[in-house]
Amino acid sequence: MDIGRRSLTATAISLFGLCLQNQVAKMTYYKHFNSSLATIALLALFPGLTFAQDIDEVQVIGVFIPDEKRNTSEISNVLEAEDFSLAGDTDIAVALTRLPGLSPDTTGKYVVVRGLTERYTSTLLNGTQLPSPDPLKTAVPLDIFPTSIIGNVLVQKTYSAEYPGAFGGGVIDLRTKSVPDEPFLNISLSTGYNTESTLEDGYSYYGSDRDWTTFDDGHRELPSIFRNDYQLTSRTPASLEQYGEAIPNIWSIDFDENLPDVSAKISGGTNRDTDNGRIGVIFALDYSSEFRNYFGEQFSYSATNAGLVIQQNFSDSVCVGKGVSTEYCGFNTTSWNTNLNGLLSVGWEIDANNEIKYTGVLLRSSQKQVQIKGGSTDSNDLENTTRLDWKEREVISNAVSGEHTFDLIDAGETMLDWSFNITNASRDVPLRRRYKYFYDDGPGAFRLSTRTDGNLTEYGYMEDESRDLVVNLTQVADLFGFETDIKVGAAYNEKERSSYYLTYHYNMGQVTNRDLLFRVPEVIFGSTNIDPNGIYLQSLTRAADSFSADFENAQAYWQIDTRLTDTIRVSSGYRYEDSEQLVRATDRSTLTPILVTQQIESFLPSATVTWEFAENMQLRFGYSETINRPDSRELSPARFIREDGRTEEGNPNLQFAEIKNYDIRYEWYFGESDSVTVGVFYKDITNPIEYSIASIGGEGQLDTVANADEAELTGIEVEIEKQLGEYMNRDLFIKANATYIDSEVIRSAANFGEVTNLIGPMQGQSEVLANMQFGFENLETNEFFNVVLNYVDERIYRLGTNSRPDLIEKPPFELNLVYSRDIYTAYDRPVGLSVKVKNLLDERAERLQGSEIAEAYDIGTTLSIGLNYSF
Repeated sequence: MDIGRRSLTATAISLFGLCLQNQVAKMTYYKHFNSSLATIALLALFPGLTFAQDIDEVQVIGVFIPDEKRNTSEISNVLEAEDFSLAGDTDIAVALTRLPGLSPDTTGKYVVVRGLTERYTSTLLNGTQLPSPDPLKTAVPLDIFPTSIIGNVLVQKTYSAEYPGAFGGGVIDLRTKSVPDEPFLNISLSTGYNTESTLEDGYSYYGSDRDWTTFDDGHRELPSIFRNDYQLTSRTPASLEQYGEAIPNIWSIDFDENLPDVSAKISGGTNRDTDNGRIGVIFALDYSSEFRNYFGEQFSYSATNAGLVIQQNFSDSVCVGKGVSTEYCGFNTTSWNTNLNGLLSVGWEIDANNEIKYTGVLLRSSQKQVQIKGGSTDSNDLENTTRLDWKEREVISNAVSGEHTFDLIDAGETMLDWSFNITNASRDVPLRRRYKYFYDDGPGAFRLSTRTDGNLTEYGYMEDESRDLVVNLTQVADLFGFETDIKVGAAYNEKERSSYYLTYHYNMGQVTNRDLLFRVPEVIFGSTNIDPNGIYLQSLTRAADSFSADFENAQAYWQIDTRLTDTIRVSSGYRYEDSEQLVRATDRSTLTPILVTQQIESFLPSATVTWEFAENMQLRFGYSETINRPDSRELSPARFIREDGRTEEGNPNLQFAEIKNYDIRYEWYFGESDSVTVGVFYKDITNPIEYSIASIGGEGQLDTVANADEAELTGIEVEIEKQLGEYMNRDLFIKANATYIDSEVIRSAANFGEVTNLIGPMQGQSEVLANMQFGFENLETNEFFNVVLNYVDERIYRLGTNSRPDLIEKPPFELNLVYSRDIYTAYDRPVGLSVKVKNLLDERAERLQGSEIAEAYDIGTTLSIGLNYSF
């Protein structure tokens, strides 16, 4: 770098520092500034609008335009297909956590953007909103999207009017692979070994012969005789026996050796020229299977003047104290996760200006899970609770879209794009079994509990059908001699949801043979013991556990993107949304029908100013107003069982949140693949939606949702990408980013009465996030090596209650290695080898309450080896 360039760099950094200082100092003022930034931009754009046939050439400062991150008018990040391979990521949920300000949530299925949980993130597929197949989440789980079907992902962190107004942390737009320029076929096979799970004994049970396909064969389905009277309200004693015997007698667990991970992928595409244009086809199929043991311990505490005292202890120490085998104690889970995904895209390029495309997507996942909790409870009894689970999640999306270019008013290029999408999302939980044994000191054996919660049989199902129509029109115009893109559009979204949850219990109050209770469940609940005078089935289903909902949202927007000077670009717009949500449910206390109606009419301004103040350097300033709606499930009093075993209930009084977003980012592009960005963001949220905790009478506690009064969130993001030069014909590189976030939420005692800290940080928000990738690539031999580090600071998992501190999650610090290269040639085509090592440091997962362990288990290190063949 010469002296002049050093001086320019120093000047730019000094200028950035001054701007950054001024921005932070003025943030308090900006809180009350409302939409002034948007107003100023609009005043600059609207005085006179004229169209011209000839648009003057505009010279743009800068020589390197590496990717969409720089080209877009907003603050964003883009992940390309090459980034997925380089980091060794197989699903989008993991891949996105490599970006600054993004971290995985507690389940690993969603991402937290800038400290805001997944509910504040809009997920789109090819620009269209998707319903979630998970009833406990408002967002789409990203782990069901394999990287093999995704071409690239745009993460936009400042709001623009072309996107839905439900925005907080960001917009994630997943773009499927497009029609290929030339035919291809790619086949990949891989297998994996996890040190805690693979070839180790895990828990299992017999469900069906087709579990490996992600489909149950019908063995777990609710028997057909229940469909006329699932509440069992008009059953005679004789018919109750028939109902009780109709449910499959599946209860006990097996100890099976966990199989290695398996993954198979195939994708291909071709095109053909015809008299009516060019037709192209691309397809992808993806299957994966993995077994995981999560064996550890779990504790809960009560607060006393002397500190925290153990209330429940699910660890081996309880069994040791009782002289019982430790296999009956601890907090142990085995999950078998399978995924089956497919993509089919057919494109018709009518001519250079017209294209129509069909895109069909199938996303399926199933989870077969056994969980055993053994230890002491409030009553100091030694208990052993078992849960058998099977869950199927599915998203089927069918979309038709078009792109057309023409001269609408003889004033320059006009672009019209449109799409119509029908999506079905569902979640099926057939035949969930939960049962509990207590240790009886007399005979020194475990005895089945005869309490109501001693045995439960449950069925849950939720289905969404969503229809979306989107039309966008972009016109290139001349605005006082400056090149301008004027974009207008409209969208309509409607969604229908139905959900039910059925609960049954085998009543054992008439059992006189107490020795029977010491037997295994299959014997206890065998057909010989199901009898009107013995064990009989009763329904615990409540009408409040089922609901239906409708949602519709009519939307329109305009957006103007113009260059006021050669170095200043302004993008501004307004979005109008008129939504109505109807939830039909039943009041849990009075059992009377209720109708929750929520109508929201929103006018949402947005503006981003980009100033290219020096060669290859620019500053962006952004302001926007957005909203966050409650989901229909959150407005219903229905209860659901989460994956961690806790019960969650909705809140019909929930209100929507309003968000004001402020952003500033400095960007320096100093090489073809080299860049540095530093950003500051601030968010002011009214009525933020958070998890709360409520009592269930004498049944303990459950999780619910409530509105806090307000929240503020401030953060700084830094990102660098640098090519380090060449060594032994290999190009060295480094990618690193770090984020610091600080937040404060003010909660009211009326909505969060039992919560210990009514003022504190936002749930799910980590103070520090950091990622680094370091490695090399050789494009001639297709060789890649990457060291991937991921750090997520501790965060609130659940708010503490009754003077207990918050429950804090400590995600593991991950060190991963990825290596791939072509190893030989077969039939003139390369065969590639890939090796991946995940969690090389063998970090464990922990949750703490104060300084005490609340939950801990080992994750293990995973080694994967794969082969890839393309032709």
